[in-house]
Amino acid sequence: MATTETSLLGLRTVTTSGFLERTPARSRRQSHHRIWRRWGAIAIAAALLPGCVNSKFKTDALVQSFIVADEPRAVAIGRDVLAQGGKAGDAAAAMALAMTASLPSRVGLAGGGVCVLFDAGKKQARTIDFLPRPAGVGAGAGGVGMPGMLRGLYAVQATAGVQRWEQVVAPAEQLAQFSPGVSRALTDDLTRFGNRLPADSEMRRRFLPNGAAPAVGTPISQPDLAGTLSVIRRNGVAAFYNGPLAAPVAQALGIDPAALRAYQPRVAGTRSVPLGIVSMQFADTDMPESGAALVQAWNAVAELPPAQRASRAAALLGATGSGNGAGGAGLMVIDSDENGVACALTQGAPFGTGRSVPGTGILAAQAVESGSFGAPALLTNAIVGRTLFAGVGVAVGNDGPAAGPAALLSVALPAALESRTAEAIPVTGPGHVNFVACQVSTDTGLRACQPGADPRGGGMTAVVETVRLRE
Repeated sequence: MATTETSLLGLRTVTTSGFLERTPARSRRQSHHRIWRRWGAIAIAAALLPGCVNSKFKTDALVQSFIVADEPRAVAIGRDVLAQGGKAGDAAAAMALAMTASLPSRVGLAGGGVCVLFDAGKKQARTIDFLPRPAGVGAGAGGVGMPGMLRGLYAVQATAGVQRWEQVVAPAEQLAQFSPGVSRALTDDLTRFGNRLPADSEMRRRFLPNGAAPAVGTPISQPDLAGTLSVIRRNGVAAFYNGPLAAPVAQALGIDPAALRAYQPRVAGTRSVPLGIVSMQFADTDMPESGAALVQAWNAVAELPPAQRASRAAALLGATGSGNGAGGAGLMVIDSDENGVACALTQGAPFGTGRSVPGTGILAAQAVESGSFGAPALLTNAIVGRTLFAGVGVAVGNDGPAAGPAALLSVALPAALESRTAEAIPVTGPGHVNFVACQVSTDTGLRACQPGADPRGGGMTAVVETVRLRE
């Protein structure tokens, strides 16, 4: 299996292929409405006329899957899951669990997030909301969040995956036990936010052994977290909520054991913006700067000149580009069947509250009461069942209010309204954003996608190519 790394105007891409490496031919540039109109006619005709073949399912051809995340170890794990026959939900859950070990500053077992999923077979989009909301009466800003991560990821994997749960957890357990070395993303977070870890804490001694952030590549084993993940792998998520881990977690976090036991993620539809035969799907949550606010900002700027859209959307959302705020991490997957998953994950603040659950390697999350930390979105075609864009904008922790949602719109608008590819979309403004952007050939109806990782962050992308056999 060969791997190549290319530079696309500052966007880093890793392409992995067991068969051959190639870059799809770029589609002819046309206006947004003309592209979707012609493509829609092709898709409908292929589905209705005798003898026509829906090009989405063209056989004996290489098909591509796309993985992007804010941390490269997670990308490698997502790539391996897809290469082993997993689907978008399997890869997304495995990547998120991996980041609890490789990026604990922003992702943790006591934290949470929100995902947008698209089932290409059922042609259905949905939201899975497992944010770490305030836990208990009187809990508010700065308080402990209810741990939603595990039941949320279990729902994502059960909805959009095919593998066994233990297969999804095992890579994270291995990563925690046998560290390949810290990534640039974690080193940067430790440099900027490591002082949020209490001076006498085990976490600080582990991650800042000499009072300074370790160099990139320094191995940092986390045996306590590996042990916790082992319990979750063998006994399922119930071990965390009403099993052997529940009592120490509830006690350390100061939350009601009954509330922890009863917690369930919220599964809902999406907030959708129709764009002809495609739709932009935003997460449906009750958080400010999320859901309805993103739809309103989109509709308000869609008719503006392209150069004005991103800045105007940021202003409407209240993004200032400065000030303390919640930190987030993003991941997205488009698999070979064109299912899509995009997730924004958070600890509520860099390293959460800084407190830990003794003997578990788990950091307590800070309660989230705003969507500033991040926002996921998918562009989907529900006629033939395709994911044509996946993106997640996140705040790093000092980007100010609404940074994550503003970053998402800065790339989603040109990708959807102008059919621009990742290499042609500038990455600027508050927050960080990673994404996959696709074009569809007006001649063949075939999809060509390009992933991009924000060069200001420490993320990475990967493309996996496999053969779709003739049925």
